[in-house]
Amino acid sequence: MRVIHVITGLNQGGAEAMLEKLLLTGRRINPEIEQSVINLGQAGVVGSRLARAGIAVESLGLKASPQSLKLLVRLMRRLRGHGFDTVVQTWLWHADLLGGLCARGASNHRVVWNLRNSMPHRPTTKLSSRAVAYMCARLSRWVPAKIVCNSQAALQAHTAIGYCRTKCVVIPNGFDLRLFVPSSEARQQVRARWKARPGEAFVGMVARVDPRKDHAGFIRAAGQVATSMPFVRFVLVGEGVTADLGIRTLLAQLDLTGRFVLEERRDDVQCVMNALDVFCLASKSEGFPNVLGEAMACATPAISTDVGDAREIVGDDRFVAMVEDPQSLAVCIMRILALSSDERHALGSAQRIRVEARFDIEQAWRMYRDLYYSI
Repeated sequence: MRVIHVITGLNQGGAEAMLEKLLLTGRRINPEIEQSVINLGQAGVVGSRLARAGIAVESLGLKASPQSLKLLVRLMRRLRGHGFDTVVQTWLWHADLLGGLCARGASNHRVVWNLRNSMPHRPTTKLSSRAVAYMCARLSRWVPAKIVCNSQAALQAHTAIGYCRTKCVVIPNGFDLRLFVPSSEARQQVRARWKARPGEAFVGMVARVDPRKDHAGFIRAAGQVATSMPFVRFVLVGEGVTADLGIRTLLAQLDLTGRFVLEERRDDVQCVMNALDVFCLASKSEGFPNVLGEAMACATPAISTDVGDAREIVGDDRFVAMVEDPQSLAVCIMRILALSSDERHALGSAQRIRVEARFDIEQAWRMYRDLYYSI
C-alpha cells in the first residue's frame, strides 16, 4: 500500500505536528508502507524536518492566482501517476477540497479527509475557510471514502453543518512517548536558563500568538495567582511571543513583566514541559490540543480550559477551567500549586499513565493504518 498525504502547509501547527509523528511512526512500525507528502503551500519548518528524515516532500507553493491552476493540474498529474494501491490522505479543509477533488479526478484512489478544527461555523473562523468547510460538507457524500476527526468536538461541529456522519471516524491525536518523557536533566537545564531560584515554581503555556490561544487570559490569571503566591513565575513559549506588543503591554499594565519568561518557538518543547511545575492551556477553542498531552506525557501536572476534547484528555474536572474566565483558570492553577511536592508528583505520574493508555502515537498509527487497509 502507498499513502500520499496532501496538506495545506508545513509550518509548525497541530495538524502538521500530527502528520510528522504519524509519518515517522508509520515508517518505524510498517516500513513496507510507502508514504510521501504533497504540500500545497510553501516549504515550512516541518517540511524541512521531514525532508531531513528522508520523507519525500513536494511543496507546490499554491497561492490565490491564475498560476495556481497550473499547480492544481500538476497535483492531479502527480496523483494520476500512482496505481490502485494508493490512498490519498488529505489534511485540513483546503487540502480536503483541492486534494480530494484532484485525487478523484485523477484516478480511483481512495480518499480520506482529516478534520482538525472544532469551529467551522463560528464567526472567529475566516470567512474563506468557513466557505471551504461548507463546500466540503456538500461534497462529503461523494469525495471521501472516510473522514477522520481528531476529536469528538470536531465530529459534532462538522456533522452539524452537513458532513456525512456515516463516513466519520474519530482517531485522537497521539504522542511520542519515547520523546515526551519525564527528565530531571532537561528540567535542570531549562530552569537554569530561566534563572530559577530555590523554591520557585513555574507555570507556563506553550502556544503561538493567536487570538484563539488567549494569551491575555493566561496573563490575567497569572496576575491573580501572583498576588497570593510570590514564589511563582510564569512562562510563555511560542512563535511571536517575544515581539507581541499586546503581551508586553498587558504585562506592564499588571506589573508582571519581572514575573514572566518569554521565549520564541523552540524545538525542545519536551524540555520546556519538564521544566514547568504546572502546564496551562488557556485557549478559547481547540479540537484536540497536542500540547496538553505532551505536558502530561512529561508527567507535568496540566490544566486546561474546557475546549474541544481537553476535558477528556485531562480526565479530571478539577483541572478544567471555564473558557475566557481568568479567575476560573487561576483557581485551577492554585489548586495544583497548593499540593505538596509528593502530591504534585503523583498527579503528574497519573496523567502520564492516562496518556500512555489512551494517546500513544503507535496506537494512533495502527488506527490510521487499519482504516487505510479497510478501504
